[in-house]
Amino acid sequence: MVVMDASVLISILISASGSKRKLLFSSKWDVIFPGRLLLEVGKHWKEIRDKSELSDEDLESSFSLIRKQVNVIPLDEYRSNLPGAKDVCPHMKDVEYFALALKLNCPIWSEDKLIREQHNAKVLNTRELLELPGLIDA
Repeated sequence: MVVMDASVLISILISASGSKRKLLFSSKWDVIFPGRLLLEVGKHWKEIRDKSELSDEDLESSFSLIRKQVNVIPLDEYRSNLPGAKDVCPHMKDVEYFALALKLNCPIWSEDKLIREQHNAKVLNTRELLELPGLIDA
C-alpha cells in the first residue's frame, strides 16, 4: 500500500503512458490517496487538460480509469493523525498525505524533494517503487 500525492496523480493524467501509469495499474500494489486530492485535480483541471492535449471527455475517461485503481480515503479515517502529521510534514499542503501514511504505516509516493528529505515518514519515488521486487506484472 502507498499514499499517492497530487503531483504523481497529475503527472499520470498528463501522460497517457509511462512508468507512473504502469506502476499505478500494477495488480500487486494498492494505491490510496486522501479525498482532498480530488479537489487538487479539479483545481488544476484546465492546466492538466492543456498539458495532456486531451479533450475534456478523454481526460474524464482517463481520470475515471485511474479512480477505479485507487482507494480514496475519507478524512474521518485519519483525522486523528493530523496533529502528529503537522509536526513532521515539511509543507502544510501535504499534511493529509502524512496523516494517512502515519495512520496506515505505509510510504508516500512522491517526487517532491522536500517531502523526500524529511525523515519521519517513508517516501519513495517512482524509480524506487519500480525497483521493488515482484511489484510489476511481467
